[in-house]
Amino acid sequence: MSTIPSSPSSPATAARYADCHIHSNMSGHAQNSFDEMLAGIAQSGLAAAIFTEHLPLPLAIDPHQEVSMHADDLEPYVETLRTKAEEFDHTCKRGEARPQLIIGGEADWLNRDPQWSAASVKAARAAGVDVVLGSVHMLDDWFHDDPSRLDVWESSDVDEVWEFYFTEWIKAVRSGLYDVMAHPDLPKKFGYLPADPRPYYVAAAEAAAAAGVLCEVSTGGLRKPCRELYPAQDFLELLASQGVRFTLGSDAHSVAEIGYGFDYAALQLRAAGVDVLHIPTGPIHTSPTITLPL
Repeated sequence: MSTIPSSPSSPATAARYADCHIHSNMSGHAQNSFDEMLAGIAQSGLAAAIFTEHLPLPLAIDPHQEVSMHADDLEPYVETLRTKAEEFDHTCKRGEARPQLIIGGEADWLNRDPQWSAASVKAARAAGVDVVLGSVHMLDDWFHDDPSRLDVWESSDVDEVWEFYFTEWIKAVRSGLYDVMAHPDLPKKFGYLPADPRPYYVAAAEAAAAAGVLCEVSTGGLRKPCRELYPAQDFLELLASQGVRFTLGSDAHSVAEIGYGFDYAALQLRAAGVDVLHIPTGPIHTSPTITLPL
């Protein structure tokens, strides 16, 4: 296996990629502001970028907007991105390099209220969000990827948590709400792994293939205790064998993380037999994707 990177992809290779998962502190927990992240995207050298702010969560779950944007911010967010996307496009037509900028959002699947999940995506689409990432951060009322909630992991059966997560992940896939499933094996973030994760991977790969949803290869895991891509290489190979198509995302929460580790991810994708990446430009079942050869 190649060396895990400590920095973004090199300027010489950045133009081969699109970063399809980027956040700002509009959601409360990122390091850089919305404007700083947009400036970082402009200077990244990437072919394209999808800004995917965390879409609003119910106030009962996120009362202080620590992990999602405020509902009142959704329309201004879309309008700002639309204006910036047009600016990038005009700049490119003048011969200056700028990524194609696509309006996205990351939406949570809430197992206790799937109707709310559907309404959330519907509201985002109506506001002008073109691409929606689906995530399962919560199991009941537990944010299983929250470092302040490791006590729950310590008192839980790991197989039961993975079973719960992938059952809900598959429901999210089958819901048809999402264009891309983000960081597919997120429960491994802190290194809590079942004795044999393969049965979960097989079921998830079959569901993703049947639904025609894109799956994200996220370099965010390289910066976490698990120290590997989401999805793990075995899972990536299973997804690829089922014909699932892939996006690439950094899950950047700072300017320095935009495009992080993409050269490394490309090597792992090629090792899994993947030779092209996809960039969604709108709802996956109605809009074409852009392809980038690896």
